[in-house]
Amino acid sequence: MSSPLAVPAPRLLPPEQAYDYEFWARRLVDPGLLRGAVAVALFRAPLLAVPTGATRRGGQLHMVQEVFALQTAAALEGLPGFAELSHSGPIVEWGDQPPALCRPDECRQFYGLLDPSLESGSPSMPPAGHTRHGSETGRQPLSTERVSGHIPPPREPVATVAATLL
Repeated sequence: MSSPLAVPAPRLLPPEQAYDYEFWARRLVDPGLLRGAVAVALFRAPLLAVPTGATRRGGQLHMVQEVFALQTAAALEGLPGFAELSHSGPIVEWGDQPPALCRPDECRQFYGLLDPSLESGSPSMPPAGHTRHGSETGRQPLSTERVSGHIPPPREPVATVAATLL
């Protein structure tokens, strides 16, 4: 007898449990906002929801499907810094609406983010728990490494041996 799969509800966790916590900690103008942040876990993948504050006028999360966005908005309701919650399709938004057609520097200022050119290290480093081809967690490929997804042939021929199966 088969049963329908239950739709998982997003769970709120401490902010440090979010996969992208370090990513946001490096990019916020005011890292103190992380004290009011929460990790929103869906399918065991917690992502950080950063509240609004003096340097951050709005925020958003992409929750894959509209049903999860609706549940996430309900879970965030009433938390400080998550006023004016709404959702449009799979996107949950809070705070003020971003300016229409804003330039990148205007968007960074609206969301309270640092200019990536001021960051130490690589500005395109993926969030914790995310990797790119040819990299280890938290390490960018060296400039000589291929990142195109193409696997180069071995440098030296490798002898192959056929095994007899019994």
